[in-house]
Amino acid sequence: MTLLSALKLALVASIFLSVLALALRARADDVFYLFREWRLGLRAFIAMFVVVPAVAIFIAYAFELKPAVEIALIALAFSPVPPLLPKKQIKAGGAASYTTGLMVGASLASLVAAPVGIALAGHIFGIETHVSVAGIVKTLGMLIAVPLALGLLAQRLFGESARSFAPTLGHFAVLLLAACALVLLFVIAPALWAVIGNGTIVAIVAMILAGLAAGYLLAGPTPEDRAALSLAAAARHPGIAMGIAAVNFPDEKLAPAAILLFFILSAVLSMPLLHLLGKATAKPSA
Repeated sequence: MTLLSALKLALVASIFLSVLALALRARADDVFYLFREWRLGLRAFIAMFVVVPAVAIFIAYAFELKPAVEIALIALAFSPVPPLLPKKQIKAGGAASYTTGLMVGASLASLVAAPVGIALAGHIFGIETHVSVAGIVKTLGMLIAVPLALGLLAQRLFGESARSFAPTLGHFAVLLLAACALVLLFVIAPALWAVIGNGTIVAIVAMILAGLAAGYLLAGPTPEDRAALSLAAAARHPGIAMGIAAVNFPDEKLAPAAILLFFILSAVLSMPLLHLLGKATAKPSA
């Protein structure tokens, strides 16, 4: 097994375990929360799959970016929320029902948004595009549906014992992800340097800030929902984005590096917001 294969397997394991930890704390009703509260769901959809993609397409169309960066922005724009994000959202004050519902709702919405959005982007840029819905379904099923089902089943079978195991599992998943990210960063460092330039960082930061602003403004009046949707709209699933880029632009080898750069900058920019939103939504002690 090569180093990259081992890293890919470890990343998949960390995401799987993170969602499982979330599911051990969630309720079955949380999964479809944003379908019941459809107004909140519609606002979330607009923030993640209308506003942010529109900004990404505008940036790619209007500025002289490197092709790898343009491809990365478009692929990221139509990818769902990363499964590791809900823990950040809950820390920022978001309710478990909203954050779990947001993850599931965004994943399902991406099954429609990705093919339609990528086709629209291809029409705008005059290129032929392809999106494997079956591939997206397989990835989301493995990384979201399966661990969610296992977590809810474990709750039903083992009750409080299963829920008490969630923090340990979540911490292990984060440590595994951090270790993988550090090694991966070292491995692809030359490719990262190759995509920087021509306004790359400015373009990526603009897309992230657009997501933060859209989430904050469209989530509604509840501070907890604003915190959760801001973080969700500013982040994307790097694995699915890389898959979209690989299928549609197989000759562009630097797109994964640009996607990883987005992932790094999104994490860095979300840290101060996470701290501020966490303080703003914290309930005062009695």
